[in-house]
Amino acid sequence: MGSRLLIIAAHLGDFVWRASGVIAKYAKQGKPVQIVTLTYGEKGESPLAWRQGAKSVEEVKKIRRQEGECASRALGNVPIEYLDWGDHPLIINDERMLTIANIIRKFAPDIIITRGPDDKLRPDHITTANAVLSAVRLAAIDGLKLDYPPVPEPRVFGFDPHVGDQAGFYPHVYVNITDVYEAKQKAMSCLESQRHEVEYYALRDQLRGLQTRRFGWKNYFKYAEAFYMYSPIIGEDLP
Repeated sequence: MGSRLLIIAAHLGDFVWRASGVIAKYAKQGKPVQIVTLTYGEKGESPLAWRQGAKSVEEVKKIRRQEGECASRALGNVPIEYLDWGDHPLIINDERMLTIANIIRKFAPDIIITRGPDDKLRPDHITTANAVLSAVRLAAIDGLKLDYPPVPEPRVFGFDPHVGDQAGFYPHVYVNITDVYEAKQKAMSCLESQRHEVEYYALRDQLRGLQTRRFGWKNYFKYAEAFYMYSPIIGEDLP
């Protein structure tokens, strides 16, 4: 794995459900990790907060912020930057695109994990994937002047979507998260406003682990996270 990991999520819960195992692995190894969430997911990703009596968007944002800080602690005090751009719909204009590019330059990641390309059932996710891929390019070019100097384009990976079959998702990479799964379970339990998702993603992680056996991995993983690979593998021979 690369040494610097940047997660850019559309909604607060995205990184918890889909990549907190990898985040916990990096944190456990002492590698730099930064999480950026474009929104709190206060409108469309926090159903139980609304059903349990929240009266305003600002109230739900506060709840979600507390959940995010809880997840951060569970994963090893990983820093989270909340851009608070509003969800459903999430709008990315030129100014916001440059903000993402500036964040990429500042952190200079080796790897970015963000939304996958095929999650058409969730427009905010498509918007995020397109914005991040564009910002990666902007962060690398010499002619664009921002607060930080250009950085090489990192490898970019996409999250496993909620219902991969409907979104046409094809996993390119499986990562063993068995040794840090307790941390992921704690992080998932922090998202009280989405607690109905915990069982689903626990089963997903087991399924992805079992799938590694189907590809000939003798000691198959008990728990795994899967990712789409935007960037090609480059080398002198087949890996």
